[in-house]
Parts: sequence; C-alpha cells; structure tokens
Amino acid sequence: MNNRTAPLDDAIPQQVLAQAASWLMLMQEGPLLPAQQRELERWRRASAEHERAWQRAQRLLTRLGSLPPTLAKQTLDRPTGRRAVLRGLLLLIGAAPLSWWAWRSGIGNDYQTSVGERQHARLADGTQITLNSDSAVDVLFNSAQRLLHLRRGEVYIATAADPRPLMAQTQQGQLRALGTRFSVRQLADETLLAVYEGAVQVRPEHASVAPGENIIRAGQQVRFSRERMGLIEEARETTQAWRNGLLVADDMPVRLWAHELMRYTDQQLECDPALGELRVSGTFPIDDLPLALAMLAQTYTLQVRHTGRQVFISR
Repeated sequence: MNNRTAPLDDAIPQQVLAQAASWLMLMQEGPLLPAQQRELERWRRASAEHERAWQRAQRLLTRLGSLPPTLAKQTLDRPTGRRAVLRGLLLLIGAAPLSWWAWRSGIGNDYQTSVGERQHARLADGTQITLNSDSAVDVLFNSAQRLLHLRRGEVYIATAADPRPLMAQTQQGQLRALGTRFSVRQLADETLLAVYEGAVQVRPEHASVAPGENIIRAGQQVRFSRERMGLIEEARETTQAWRNGLLVADDMPVRLWAHELMRYTDQQLECDPALGELRVSGTFPIDDLPLALAMLAQTYTLQVRHTGRQVFISR
C-alpha cells in the first residue's frame, strides 16, 4: 500500500478555472439540457487548458461526491449567493489535491499493481478489494461516504456492512453498491461491471437512465460509456479466476485469449490471421506464460515463435 499525493497540475489561467467553476455550478443545479451539454463539450475541446481545468473540476466532484455543504447551503437564486458559490468553487478547483482531501477530513490511500502483479487489501470498514494486473485504485472514506476511484485496470470488491454508501468511480460514470460482490474493469472507452452477489446501481456520466433500468443484479454484467448503457449479459464467476492466477477460456477466440494473457506480461502476443476462426477452451496459468503457450500449442497443434519480446502464434 502506498500513500502518495498527486503532483500539482501546471498553472491554469484564472479565467479558465472560473469558466470550469461556472459549468460545475450549473451542473449542480440540475441535469444539463442537450444544448448545454453540446456547448460544454465545445468548450472543453476549444483548448488543452479548458480540458485540464475540466478534469480538475471532475476530480473535485469525484473526491467530494457533491458540492461542499458550506457552499451548498448558499442560496443559488440570489445573485450574492451565486457569487459566493462561484468563488468557493473557483478556490477549490484551483487548490492542490491534498487540500481537497484534508478539507473533507477523509482518509485517502492509493493502491496499485504493476504488470503481472495482483494485490489484496482489507479496507478500514472491512470491505475487501483485489486489484488485477496493472491496476490503480484511490480510496477515500469520510463521514458521508466510501469512495473507490478506479484509475486503470480492474478491481474486485466485496463490500462490508456500513451505513455510508459505497461508490465506485470510473472514467465513464459512478457505481453504487447495494450490498454486494462485484468487479469493475476500466476499458479504453467503456466500463465493464460484473455483479456476483447483491446488486449495483449504474450512473453513466452523461446518460439518462430510467429508474430500475440501471440496477445490475447478481449474475449479470454490463458495459457502459459516458453516453449510454449497453445490453445486460450473463456474468460468470469463471471471469474472476484471475484472482487465483488462472484464465478460464470457454470457446474463446484465440485473439481474445492472447489479448487477455497480455494483461499479465510485457511480451506482445500476435496471432496469425489464419487463426481467425480458432476458438479456445481450457484453464491456463496467467503467471507462467511459457506454460500457457505450451498448453495452447499442444492442445491445438500450433507453433509458437519467439522474437525478442514478441510471440507469434501460428499453425
């Protein structure tokens, strides 16, 4: 377990920070209208400074969960109240990340793994987490909530009973655990949620989902982006075999098999295009790549050729 403070971002002009604060305040008053959402996206794309300022604002919301109580109590429909809220947000967005954590009197820890490493931890409330290879999670507990921010990779979570809600944050949105065991995987442009016990409520960042339709229950999994929820599919416990050092393949395309194994090694696995239709079944070790490749080659009569850090699989 490592305790670290994120470095300060490069200086951002005060005017840009003020614009980000204005958008943040507008979002706190209610969901943005489609035209407002498009305008926000245009503002973010206008310059790198705009995007950096917005990422600061998003990090602020991630750590605080909502507006600070001292700001939220201000009356937004009075000009003086609005100005006070805006000034407060501007100060918080411009502050160093450390001050955000200290201001909330929360306890924050970073957990991370390198390629090929897995880590298990028991949190202060009794919640247990297991990080997969090349993963990173920020944990913040305070008097109001328990927050796990998945920055990359995959985490398995078994929640402990606690009156405070347990939230998981990804690049695409927020998850609320409803007494459960579940896993969260950060993909390139999506989040993959799989629930094994209890239920999890999904809140994509920009999508409007009808009540009840965003509840994922035990035995289900879903992919979601910032804009939409995907189809609910079956979740299998075998997908968690990585916690025991195994990859369980059940009629898995060989390219996907290679892609999954590459999560645990710095070697590059490449498949001959002629293997496009080959599907793989079996249980393979993820901590012993040579053995996994030998098992694949022997079972499916394949050839494995090594060139430096690259591995080429063919007939």
